Amino acid sequence: MITVATLALGACIAVGAGSDQVLAGDFAAAAPEWSAIPPETALALAPAPGVERVFQLAELRRLAVRWKLTAPPERELCVIRPVAVPDPALLLAAMRAQLPAARIEILDYSRRAAPQGELEFPLSGLRPSPGGAWWAGSVKYAGQRHFALWARVQVLVSVARVVPTEDLQPGRPIDAARLRVESREEFPSAGYVAAIEEAAGKVPRRSIAAGTPLRTEWLEPARVVMRGDTVQVEIINGGAHLVLDGVAATSGAVGDTILVLNPDSKKQFRARVIAAGKVLVARGNL
Repeated sequence: MITVATLALGACIAVGAGSDQVLAGDFAAAAPEWSAIPPETALALAPAPGVERVFQLAELRRLAVRWKLTAPPERELCVIRPVAVPDPALLLAAMRAQLPAARIEILDYSRRAAPQGELEFPLSGLRPSPGGAWWAGSVKYAGQRHFALWARVQVLVSVARVVPTEDLQPGRPIDAARLRVESREEFPSAGYVAAIEEAAGKVPRRSIAAGTPLRTEWLEPARVVMRGDTVQVEIINGGAHLVLDGVAATSGAVGDTILVLNPDSKKQFRARVIAAGKVLVARGNL
């Protein structure tokens, strides 16, 4: 757990980072008479970060009566949730916990005083921006409360990218021999093809120039059934198993659902492509 350093203000009692309540144990640290009740007893809501709450004698005496204290309070008590400007070294440690192998440099960061708690910089908060990247994070405190933080950073990771050695044309299956893997340092991002087998045999949706790192959304599985092809239709309906010929009314790759025409009844039905020239109907609907 990475926590923000605390800074107590004045003589106020500091509320624990994990609690959303002022506890009897907090009072007992400054006023021994409160040690007569269990320390985890909740007495009041904790104040917001950096805000002092003063318990006047009248309020303290009402609490004392409620909890049957024999020694009545004799002085006011001040309670605060401590805050401090985040330590950039702790911010960096929280970021490296998410990207251990990355080179991370903090260019700027939030200097707003934050409560004590667990620092969180999830990868979902990392976004590229001009001149670096923006990383949104927070301090988790008092159970599930979050205090927003931010940092402007430079982040580089070593990644594998598959690139074509020749221009790729849309609609033509990719030959593995026309691909290579390059290692480069860049901003971490998802959606790129990292292994040749992830792209080999697939079909580009668009023209791709040689040397351009391939993105998964640019590729689609090659269609193994084309409209107008005669296909073998396997029908499974309970214990019944039937094989017949049909005509593909639409095209599809393995796993796609296509329309198939029954040449005898002239009716169309849906079937899942399982291989080149083969489709499956799990429950006959001819």
